[in-house]
Amino acid sequence: MNLEQISSDLREGILKREECIGFFVHSSSYYWIIDWEAHFNLDQAKNIEAMCENPQYRRFLPKGLTVDQWRVKQRQDFREGIPTLTTEVFPRYRDGTSAKVANTNLLRQEFFSEDLGQYAELSMHMENSISFDTIIPEDLIALRTRLFSKLPKFYINYDRKIFMHIVRGRQYEAVALDGWWGAQGDFEHMIPTSHRYWSRSMNEDFWAATNFSNF
Repeated sequence: MNLEQISSDLREGILKREECIGFFVHSSSYYWIIDWEAHFNLDQAKNIEAMCENPQYRRFLPKGLTVDQWRVKQRQDFREGIPTLTTEVFPRYRDGTSAKVANTNLLRQEFFSEDLGQYAELSMHMENSISFDTIIPEDLIALRTRLFSKLPKFYINYDRKIFMHIVRGRQYEAVALDGWWGAQGDFEHMIPTSHRYWSRSMNEDFWAATNFSNF
């Protein structure tokens, strides 16, 4: 589903971290996709299988279903019936109702839409904090947190079989597709400069927000 604008409901979902932004490379094309965080898990089938095979998860087994029926139901219910997001089925996911495809200009407009004059000040304070360990003013912490929410959390490259994320406390890399390289870590350098919607000038690059842990 192609987005023409960011609705207030979608914006709220992004700020609450229920919806996340991810960058995809597929067949020499780039895509920004906004979706439920768990849908960026490339191989949920591995998690489903682990749940069905581990007796400690049997307490979640719906009444009236066998383990095999539960396995089938979970596979059908996850990501519109796409538990394993391979390169072959990515176009079906991209064109479905769950994936919301945005362009860089739309995301840049959304990212800077709240600027009432504090963005440049925040950028300076983040740089100083990283370089000199200075304290960021309390009134700018909330803005930094909001901007962090609007940054991409996933990088998925089908052409090179690379999966990266910056979601703290989660191990999505553990269920990357077989044969892929997966890691939790910084991936800004992997995204073309023309698609870095969080950068407005040489003096304002808000990827620095990913360097802070108190969110």
